[in-house]
Amino acid sequence: MESHVGVDWASGSWVVVEATPETTDISTEPSLLNVWHEYRNRANKILVDIPVHLRHEGDRECDQKAKDFLGSRGSTVFWTPNTDAVTARDYDDAVTKNTRGLGSHSWGLIPRIREVNTVLDEFDTAHETIYESHPEVCFKAYYGDDLPSKKSDAGFETRKQCLIKHGDESFQPVLDLVDERRTNSQWHHRIQSGRVDDVLDAAILALTSRESNGAYSTLPADADPTRDPSIVYPGN
Repeated sequence: MESHVGVDWASGSWVVVEATPETTDISTEPSLLNVWHEYRNRANKILVDIPVHLRHEGDRECDQKAKDFLGSRGSTVFWTPNTDAVTARDYDDAVTKNTRGLGSHSWGLIPRIREVNTVLDEFDTAHETIYESHPEVCFKAYYGDDLPSKKSDAGFETRKQCLIKHGDESFQPVLDLVDERRTNSQWHHRIQSGRVDDVLDAAILALTSRESNGAYSTLPADADPTRDPSIVYPGN
């Protein structure tokens, strides 16, 4: 089975959308190691919304390129901590070691960054399968400059329409789940109402993998996502 996987962190678990030519499946996993073991034998690519491949010092060019690409929505791209900050013993140590200080959101990402880079360190084949992407970059590549904020009702509906337009009816299960969870989400559901935008984010990464079929565009343009800090998005 041809399989393409998008993964996004949803405040407590990883939301995983697996897209095949016929349908999509939505699930959650507690760690990226679980994602790797579940999908490594069948996924063409696993696109993750988390920094992959770090720099020892200075900013990653791909982060700046993504900010430039998004223009007014560039604030949705966070500066990636450097290697020393990611391995720091505590917040104060990380702030001291990072190039430009460290915001609370970037600090919160550090455990997730450690996860993905641990998988890459432990499994050689992961470099050929796990690529970094960014949902807002992918949505803009498909939709254009007028993409509303995903936190607005208009942005939510626009992203749903984008998935169906470019992914056809195979993405209907994603829309059905987010509509159900958005209006009727109980405390015991793994994906609650406040995290349904993360399902759409994981879905656009799965769509990007499926429709690009290996022919990605990259930020920066000449990057090799198997080894360079880079962000892949829908191929031209």
